[in-house]
Amino acid sequence: MYKKITLILMVVLMVIVPGCSAYRRSVPPSETPPPRQQSTPSGDLTKEDRLAKSDLEAVEENINGYNIEDDLRITQTTEQEEENRISCLSEEQKAQVLENIGSKRMNTVLEEYDSPLPETINASIQYFQYDMAFDYFLITAEDGAEIRENPIPDATVVDRVENLDKVSLLQRVEGEELEGSEIWYRVAFANGDEINEGYLHSTTGTPRNFRFERMQNAINQLKQQVDEGNLHFISNYKNQNGAPPQEGDAAVDEYGYRVYHSAPAYEQADTDSDFRYIPDGMLIRILEETDAFYYVNVPTFDGDYYIPKQYIDPDVTLSQLNHVVVVDRNQQNQASFEVSEQGLNLVSYTLSTTGIPGDFSFETTLGTYKAIEKRDRFEYLQSGTQDIAGYAPFAIRFTGGAYIHGVPVAYEEQDGEKVDPGLIEYLHTIGTFPRSNMCVRNFTSHVEFLYNWMDIQNGAVIVIE
Repeated sequence: MYKKITLILMVVLMVIVPGCSAYRRSVPPSETPPPRQQSTPSGDLTKEDRLAKSDLEAVEENINGYNIEDDLRITQTTEQEEENRISCLSEEQKAQVLENIGSKRMNTVLEEYDSPLPETINASIQYFQYDMAFDYFLITAEDGAEIRENPIPDATVVDRVENLDKVSLLQRVEGEELEGSEIWYRVAFANGDEINEGYLHSTTGTPRNFRFERMQNAINQLKQQVDEGNLHFISNYKNQNGAPPQEGDAAVDEYGYRVYHSAPAYEQADTDSDFRYIPDGMLIRILEETDAFYYVNVPTFDGDYYIPKQYIDPDVTLSQLNHVVVVDRNQQNQASFEVSEQGLNLVSYTLSTTGIPGDFSFETTLGTYKAIEKRDRFEYLQSGTQDIAGYAPFAIRFTGGAYIHGVPVAYEEQDGEKVDPGLIEYLHTIGTFPRSNMCVRNFTSHVEFLYNWMDIQNGAVIVIE
């Protein structure tokens, strides 16, 4: 019997080792790859299990809701079509435009976009790569749009924007009717060193902004919870602590939370009672315990439930809140904050892309999560196969196999081997609409900043709507 098991293990190893050795990294001379690091202890394994973890366990399911090649193609096409790239103004530049703005013919101002940073948040920005105004306009017209001098259809064209471009928002105005709407948006933008402004009709895009007050409220609620006592979190990454029970064939419950990577939350201390799922990483508070269950409060759900004990490590807690990333699923942006005695310090704000629900992808679920671990990179599979398709750099895991990470990199094939073509900084689709599979996609330089900045021991990730 033992000889038979040994033989099987040897065959498995012979299959795995050649497959792993086929991956080599071809590094451009200008690029220095980040060092391979052991994952930060997550608390969801015993000490012995953590030491036994291998790099192969860092492979995740496909992290892309859409084929990443589509995002790369959109990015390349947009850049090729625009001789002069239009860009959003910085908050400081936009403030100067608003200060000197004048009225225009056929222009009735309905709203001025001048969202300030709340006085209770200190501006301590440490990342400046994509400095942009707090209020902006996302172009959704498939063929792009013309920015006009006045809010009338036949006004002089000032410049042109392409699909998924972002420009700074100044005002919402009432102008001449077009396609059944009299609403226009006055916008500002940079074209090279020149700053200009004009009008876009409401049918060409949608207003967006960084909702700092809502982010602040979410952090303050979490801080109050931590101040009241240590918080724990659900631990069932890849069902390592046991697959939860499943009713039917659905991959998610009625609230959109996945069966996989979750724990069952029972209404009674009885596995025959009704239950819902609580995802890996979600913060909870232990109220009581029985022989088999922890009775917990789940702030995200505003309810109390019984959780089987194997899904919570009582020795690993969030006892102090230092760093928080808030992801705004509705606006497709995010901000990072330091929590100090003097209040909140805004250290970065940027665009992001969250998960889309679909046949082969899941949305980024709402809630308050522990920042569980960092990985300098992790690999992901091609959908429907066990073949490794590529990797994501500078990853911070916060629930299940969901990370905040940089632009995914698909391996290229050369001479029968998978080769790393190098990091990709930018996608034009970031900050537009959900396109990933649960993960939160960032510009690579920004998530590298987060990777180095985040206090993984005392950090959290909050996803708001």
